[in-house]
Amino acid sequence: MKPIRVLVLGVSVLAAVTLAVPALATPPGFAFLEVPAGARAAALGGAYASVAIGAEAAFWNPAGLAEFEGTQFAGTHAETYQHLRHDQVAVAGRLFGGGTAASLRAMYSEPIPERDDFGNLVGSFGAHDLEFLLGYGHKLAGGMSLGFTAQAVRERVADLAAGTWALGAGLAWDPRVVPGSRASLSVHNIGPATHFTLEGDQGDRVKLPAAVQGGVSFRHAMFSDMKGLLALEARATQGRNVVMAVGAELDAPLGAAIRFGYRANDDITGWSAGAGWRTRSLTVDYAFVPSKLDLEDTHRFSLSAGF
Repeated sequence: MKPIRVLVLGVSVLAAVTLAVPALATPPGFAFLEVPAGARAAALGGAYASVAIGAEAAFWNPAGLAEFEGTQFAGTHAETYQHLRHDQVAVAGRLFGGGTAASLRAMYSEPIPERDDFGNLVGSFGAHDLEFLLGYGHKLAGGMSLGFTAQAVRERVADLAAGTWALGAGLAWDPRVVPGSRASLSVHNIGPATHFTLEGDQGDRVKLPAAVQGGVSFRHAMFSDMKGLLALEARATQGRNVVMAVGAELDAPLGAAIRFGYRANDDITGWSAGAGWRTRSLTVDYAFVPSKLDLEDTHRFSLSAGF
């Protein structure tokens, strides 16, 4: 199948899912899976599936795992709302003729006070979410790349826990007729629902936040040897609003970069901004993401290295 036919088919699937998602009114669980991984991605408003290459691509589009050489490490720390922390560590390398990655993602809280029916403090409890992911990406003919992921997911609140598994896939295309451009289509968190068990009884089904994301990005030389990036993407998640995202980046030859992003139809955040600094083998990124709600703004930091 020619690349353009694959892309048209992918766009058609994205449109169909985008129209169907609002009808699925029940909000899913495992919300931490929708938190953008990486400070650069957060600064670009989450318009990153067509941009991610290497270790970070395992979250955004595993097809990007086909586009790097050597070994990469990426780590992210985010301070989010009400003392929640979100961390991710990923390692990627070359294996089986393509790029492979393993990542561990977690969201966890400080101890939460526990009170009895009369409001008396009786102790504390914790909560955490975990995901372990394996990904693989491979180059195809005609500028196409294809990738897959497999995840094990677990959520715990106090003594209650629930776990399940999920799959994902991604497709990317670098059209030769438009140098510097990339089209992307990816599906995420496709797997069975699970439930918590309370006093021997099964609770309501907890669904995964199944999603599809697609879009395009463009890179172009700018003034004074700077490079510009513009990404336009949409993400449709089961039971949530369809979000449109745009991200822009200006990258200087010395390694400094500034970024801006905007998310339309997102209930939690709108605009975001950030900066980064890279050397030959090391990159440090920062993102500031204000909240629309009566919650704290978030600061995200990422460190990545290539060998």
